[in-house]
Amino acid sequence: MNGAVDRRAFLGSAAVLSLSAAGYNRTLGANERLGVAFVGCGGRAQAHMDVIQRLGASGEAVSAVAVCDVWDGHEEEYTTTFGGKLSQRRYAQGLYPAARKCGLDPADRRHVTKDYRRVLELREVDVVCIATPDHWHARMTLDALAAGKDVFVERPMTRTAAEAAAVWTAWRQSQRVVVVGVQNLADPIWGQAWDYLRSGQLGHVVQGQTGAFRNDIRGQWRFYRLVESMNTRTID
Repeated sequence: MNGAVDRRAFLGSAAVLSLSAAGYNRTLGANERLGVAFVGCGGRAQAHMDVIQRLGASGEAVSAVAVCDVWDGHEEEYTTTFGGKLSQRRYAQGLYPAARKCGLDPADRRHVTKDYRRVLELREVDVVCIATPDHWHARMTLDALAAGKDVFVERPMTRTAAEAAAVWTAWRQSQRVVVVGVQNLADPIWGQAWDYLRSGQLGHVVQGQTGAFRNDIRGQWRFYRLVESMNTRTID
C-alpha cells in the first residue's frame, strides 16, 4: 500500500487482524493514518496488536490509538518446562501492559480506559477491534456502529439469533464494515482449494470433509497465567 492505506485492501487482507473482509468505504489520503482501538486486551487481542505493530513498522499508515480493558493487567517473566526443555517466557496482558505495548501512555485516561464508550468518542479511532468475553460482543458492536466506527469482532459475533439480527440490521443501516474473527477463512489455502475444485481436475465431487485438532500438553489450567487479580469483575 506504500504509505496511503487503501481501506478496501487493508481490511481485505488476511494479514490485518488475521481476517478477511468486504470492501471499505473510502481511501485514506497520503497523510492520514488508520487508527485502531482495542477493546479487550487479553490473549486474542495481543495477537492482533502484534499484526498492527508489524504493519506500522513496515511503513503502513496504521497504528493502535487506544486500548480498553476492565482489568489493570499483569506482566511477568517466567520459566517453563515444555517437551523436556526449559524456556523463558513473558506474560503481558490487560489494560496497562497493552498500553505500553502499543506505545501509549498508561496515564492517558482518554486513550487508555476501562470504559469502552470513551474509546468510541475518539475521532482518531477508525476501527474497533472487539476481543472481549462473548456476551459483550453484540452490545459493543452495536455501539461502535452507532458511533460511526468500523468493527472487527471476535467470534462468536453474538450469542443469540436476535442479537445477530440486530447487528445485521445496524450494519446495513450504518454503511460501515463489520468483520467477524473467523481467521482461518482468510487462509489463502481455502481459495486455492476452491480454485482446484472448480478446475475440474478432481472430477465430480460429491462430498468433502476436513478436520482440525489443537491441544496443549500443559492443559487449559496451566496454559494461561492465573493471578489473584483475575475475578468476575476484572475479566468478565
